[in-house]
Amino acid sequence: MRAPDPTLQAVTAPGELASTLPVISVLIPAHNEEHIIGRCIASVLATGWPADRLEILVIDHQSTDATAAIARAAGARVIGADHGMKIGAVRNVGLASARGEYVAFVDADCTVPSTWLRSAIDILSTDSRVGAVGGGPALAPQDGTWVERCLAPTLGPPDIIHEAISLVTYSFIARTALLRDLGNFNETVLSGEDDDMSNRIRKHGLVLIAASDCRVIHHGFARTLAQVVRKEIWHGSNHIEVRSRFDLTLGLTLLFIAASCAGLVSLGAVLFDSRPLFLDALIASLILQLTPPGLFALKKLKRSAWQWSLAIPMFIVGYAYFFGHALGVLGNLWRRLAAKSS
Repeated sequence: MRAPDPTLQAVTAPGELASTLPVISVLIPAHNEEHIIGRCIASVLATGWPADRLEILVIDHQSTDATAAIARAAGARVIGADHGMKIGAVRNVGLASARGEYVAFVDADCTVPSTWLRSAIDILSTDSRVGAVGGGPALAPQDGTWVERCLAPTLGPPDIIHEAISLVTYSFIARTALLRDLGNFNETVLSGEDDDMSNRIRKHGLVLIAASDCRVIHHGFARTLAQVVRKEIWHGSNHIEVRSRFDLTLGLTLLFIAASCAGLVSLGAVLFDSRPLFLDALIASLILQLTPPGLFALKKLKRSAWQWSLAIPMFIVGYAYFFGHALGVLGNLWRRLAAKSS
């Protein structure tokens, strides 16, 4: 990892040095986040970026609680988003109002590290080939449930910078002009607007960078298996539209769907006819169905420094993940077929 730009490192320095720093607009979409929005804003302020070079915009998406009032009290400017807007449109409301040279997206249920802005702007300002910087996979809170700890590690390796295929908007920093020139976020998809924007940035000839100094703690991970299923139904609901040229998650989800269907057919055949052929087909289908959750568990184990005590729980969470994602993708396929036939 290269040494940070000393100008950016000293973001708390007064006078001329601070005045040379770019203005950053931090954009936080929020809906009924009164329990966490204050902590999110406080973590942004704790990055030390000079107050006169920083604006924090909370895009309030029809909250019915005290989200807006708490955000204003914490030092943010609050902008309203219309009812019924999809998440891409909500992000675009903030992007249209941003005054900064750079925009930094973070979700209201996240807290950012003190290095978040400095490291991202360092990378963007010193390499014109970089289109956006993010933190890679988010960390789980250390006091989270076993499901949260299976979804993400609570600690990550420091000083890691690498190219990424896609960045998630819970930590997404880019030049404001670039996102506007690319036509803003996709407003038609239910989810995956960050994948879609990542794809367009790469097609524009720029690279995406994930930096460990920009990894956020995500306090909105699913806390139960039921929440995992519900979240993945939502994430899978527009997966086909926002997929990249090679999408392993979608491929594994389709494998899970195919193996599950084949397993049900094989089980029915075994119940009516116990020939070895049908039993072998059932076993093969079961193995293929369990492969995606198994790969999910291996990936999570690697990221958690091989905490083998979590292996079985991670497999269970992985099964819930692909079950929910499969339902979302099936819904996505059904809508596409219905649209073509209408």
